[in-house]
Amino acid sequence: MTYKFVAMMLSILLLTQITLPLHTISAEEKTPTQDEAKDLVQKGLTIFEIDKEVGRLNEQDASIVAQIKQNELDIIKQNSNVENTRKHAGKVLRAYYTGDRDSIWMLLFTVSSFTDALRMFEYLQMIISNDHRALSAFTESFKKLKSLRTELDSSRVELQKTKEKFLTQRERLVKLQEELDKQLAVSAQAQVIEAQIKSLNEQWKQEGIPLFREYLNSLSSAFRELPQYVTKENKFMDLSSIKNPVITISDTDFNAYLHSKNELLQNLNFEFADGSIIAKGKKDQVQIALEGMFLLKEHPDMNEVRFVVDKLEFNGFQLPDTTIEDFMKEFQLGFIPKKIVNYLDVVSVETKNGIAVVKLKLSL
Repeated sequence: MTYKFVAMMLSILLLTQITLPLHTISAEEKTPTQDEAKDLVQKGLTIFEIDKEVGRLNEQDASIVAQIKQNELDIIKQNSNVENTRKHAGKVLRAYYTGDRDSIWMLLFTVSSFTDALRMFEYLQMIISNDHRALSAFTESFKKLKSLRTELDSSRVELQKTKEKFLTQRERLVKLQEELDKQLAVSAQAQVIEAQIKSLNEQWKQEGIPLFREYLNSLSSAFRELPQYVTKENKFMDLSSIKNPVITISDTDFNAYLHSKNELLQNLNFEFADGSIIAKGKKDQVQIALEGMFLLKEHPDMNEVRFVVDKLEFNGFQLPDTTIEDFMKEFQLGFIPKKIVNYLDVVSVETKNGIAVVKLKLSL
């Protein structure tokens, strides 16, 4: 009886194995959670952006190399010019040093008529003018040679920095790609995630980048004109200390100002927190977020309040530092009060509890 029962159970197990689907998840494959899947897609976007930066640095490297080669050719040519002008200038200086020019001037006293004297004087003036041109030509050619050499040295330093940056970003790219490949290799949803990465990268390229540029361009213009707005409205200015006026603006008033400047900016709202600023917006199916702070940038002639961006998000995915740096090179987000009111310079700026406080000084 026991033997028959065991045989029957084995038959059932064998039949179950045969009827199971041919493709099952192996022990090594894992089904990622929603957060894990998002992290993989995030990594794909980061790789996409860093790859662009690596390509840009590679092009910059090639451009600097070409510039260095041209500088070297210009220096060779300029060396020849310097040598030619040096010889001419040397002859002139020797003539003055040995007294040859003095003897020429003595010819004025040998002429027999006023007309001859005028002609001789014109002739001497031509000699002196040519002497001056020769000396000036040498000075200018030498200055140009010095400038070319300085430019060449700067280009070489820039090339070294670019190469170091290129190697750093390439290593970062390779590491991220290896991590992503390993994670996808053991994921049961690899094909789905790869499709999501491709879709997100394409959406970022087609919709995200143009929209971010629109926002940042509009913000750049609005920031520049902010001092003119706050100095016209009495409610923002505290003049209790004439020498040290203070501008205080809430994030509510700041948003109202932005929304009045541009229709696109009506979809964007800033929030002032302690030492940080957060901005969020949405247009159609694209959501953006910026995070950063106001910093004082000191300059010899006038100071600037700059909005420094630390974080950018596109549809909930964070963009890498290379993207932020690229955008910040293209768009300056800040304002200089002294450009609007030339006797007011900014000395400090801070944000706290929904307000931004800008302290100024009177400089007559």
